[in-house]
Order: sequence, then structure tokens, then C-alpha cells
Amino acid sequence: MTRENIPQESKEAAPEGPPHELVHERDQKPAEASKGNLIASHTAINNTEATADQDQTRTDRDVQALMATYLSDQRLCRYAPAAADDGVAREDIYIWNCDLSEAFHFALHIAEISCRNSIHSALLYKGDRWFEDTTFLKILDPDRKRILENALADEIDQHGDSMDSHHLTSALSFGFWEHLTTKRFDRYLFPRGFQKNFKHAPWDAKLQDLQKLIESVRRWRNRIAHHNAIFDKKPSSKYQDILRLISWSSPELETWVAKRCKVNQTINARPKGTKHG
Repeated sequence: MTRENIPQESKEAAPEGPPHELVHERDQKPAEASKGNLIASHTAINNTEATADQDQTRTDRDVQALMATYLSDQRLCRYAPAAADDGVAREDIYIWNCDLSEAFHFALHIAEISCRNSIHSALLYKGDRWFEDTTFLKILDPDRKRILENALADEIDQHGDSMDSHHLTSALSFGFWEHLTTKRFDRYLFPRGFQKNFKHAPWDAKLQDLQKLIESVRRWRNRIAHHNAIFDKKPSSKYQDILRLISWSSPELETWVAKRCKVNQTINARPKGTKHG
């Protein structure tokens, strides 16, 4: 609900897919595409001829032409090298990338809300109207202060006298909450360590570690929100970051999300061509 934008700062699971305990192994990279310089074949696919292990219905020529016309040939060219390597059409990789982006939505949803609520719990030690605290306002950088003012005005317009800090919490961007984990807020919000609010974070983790983790998750969320390619940007590793951020607030919540989320299944559903048949 903010009126101004600011510059960017510096897992019921199906039987397929790696088990949950493997999600945390940093070397797992099931979705990273190999690179190539060939143009993908756009030969029509007859589903009756598809291999038995084909996980997705492949696009036909009509769909490919439709996508090229309305999504642009230039945009689809981004997916051609990976498609050529796998012996499928670039449109199949594009659609799989869309499915993968969708699969991330639930985990990202829980990560952002649980994270901002954990940070908000630190703010509440300053009082229910922390957003009026003069020291807090002085520490905020000018861009975030304007964002807070705009969000506050919007929430007052909507809720009137019943507006409280919980309304404001949901109105502020993930970038705003990340800003509150930067070094300038260390003494103000986390004098005894951020583990007081993120109760399951490693005891020796620093505030900078939290900020970097939030930044990784936020940038990934933004990449998905902007409809960019993610299939070859280490999605498995990013999924681990999302789950880790959730677990720092609640391991039980992270376990529930990991069981419900379908990122691993979608990674394993990458379109396969005759090269892999």
C-alpha cells in the first residue's frame, strides 16, 4: 500500500521428488539448466509418442506460435539454450518456469509473514505505537520514513481510529522489514540479539546473517513477481533459504510448509525430450 517505491538493498507432497531431509543439503542442484548455444526445435509433439517418463504435456505448434506472438520471440529466446540441451521446445521450458514460480508462492507467503511478525515483536517492546517513537523515526533512513508515513496515512484512511500497528505491519513492504535488520537497528531493536525474537535461529548467528537471509528471500520473491526466469538461478538453494528463514521463527512451521509445498516435485517435473528417453 505504499505510495512510493524504493531502490533495492544491499515445503501433501507427492511421492516423487527428494525427501525433506535432502532439502537442506547445500549441494543439491536438481533444477539448474545446462547451457547451450543451439536453437530449440519447434517440431510438433504427438502426446502418444511421448516417453513414459514425460511429466508434462508438451506444447504443439499452435501454442508455440501463440506464445511467440503474444509473449514475444525475444522473451522466449531466453529459454532456447536450456530447451535445446533437453531436446524440448523453448515454450515447454518457459511454461515449466511458470509452474516453478507458482510452486514457490506458498513458501514465500509464509516466510514473509512469519519473518515480519518476528521483527514486529521486537518493535512491540517499544510500545503499541512504535511507529510514533522519535528515536525509531530518527534511525529510519529517509526513504523508509516516507514509506512508513505513506502506509500509515493509507491505513488511517481505511481503518480510522481503529487503526493499530498490526494493520500497519501488513501494509509495509518486505524491503521495509529487511531494513529493520540492518546494523543501524542493532542496539535499538536487538540489544540482546535477534534470537530473542527469532527464537530458533542459531545462537551464534549475527544480525547481518539474518539481514542477508531476508535479502536473499526478498530478491527471489521479487524475481518471481517480475515474471523472470528462475529455473537456472539455483531454485533449490533459494528454496532452502526460504525454509531456513521460516525455521528461525518456528521449526514446526517450516516442517509443515515443507510437507505442503511442491517446489521439489515441480523441479523434478522438468520437461524431457527424446534425448533423455
